[in-house]
Amino acid sequence: MNVVAVVNQKGGVAKTTTAANLGACLAERGLRTLLIDLDPQANLTVGLGVPWPELDVALHSVLLDPDEVPLSVILRQIEGLPLYLAPGHLDLAHTEALMMPHADKAYRLRNAIEDLTRHQEYDWVFIDCPPSLGTLTQNAIVAATHLLIPTEPKFYAFAGMDSLNKMIVALTKSLRFRVELLGVLLTMFERGTRLHATIAAEIRERFGDKVFQTVIYKNVRVSESEVEGRPIALFDRRAPGAQNYEALAEEVLLRAAR
Repeated sequence: MNVVAVVNQKGGVAKTTTAANLGACLAERGLRTLLIDLDPQANLTVGLGVPWPELDVALHSVLLDPDEVPLSVILRQIEGLPLYLAPGHLDLAHTEALMMPHADKAYRLRNAIEDLTRHQEYDWVFIDCPPSLGTLTQNAIVAATHLLIPTEPKFYAFAGMDSLNKMIVALTKSLRFRVELLGVLLTMFERGTRLHATIAAEIRERFGDKVFQTVIYKNVRVSESEVEGRPIALFDRRAPGAQNYEALAEEVLLRAAR
């Protein structure tokens, strides 16, 4: 099982969009896929048509009371695919503070996933992280086998990757676990924009073959699919955004098979 934290401390770099659409593309191939919405904004949940205000229990319940609310209790199936969502909730905003006194605070999500997968098998798990380096993001990184880092080709998004890298190195040393970089993904790329081309070239020079060849171009149909609560591959298969994420799914599978 591959557990992928989709992470970048910078907001607005398409973490949520990537988790939803990459997960849907893999599920369409028959791969049993779980999406975990760890962001208190719950955009992944809403973007897949699940209104968080109507949820009695969600991911915050699992993290705070794992004995009473296992991960299996909150899962929702999406579009009849082998695609499942562990929905987020606004109450995740308070969860970090409530977890602080607990010695296992960094392992809560990892333990929940391990408990779930003793009874249900998944090929892929994608964790949509909040735009911060707090306890929730640390839970995602500790739970992950791989990291996927989306970044818009702009200076501030690129600069934030240094802080993320330092935190990952510190965590792996202090908590003694291993995690690999699945890849850096260029998102929201605008064709014909000199700034985007320049920064993209710098990112490729710095990270080499860790940068996916696939680029996610800016496409309004992707935003429209989120309003409709559906992944782009199911909303408009012919849209450039759908084709970009199909290509990314192929590349992810190739990397995972190495």
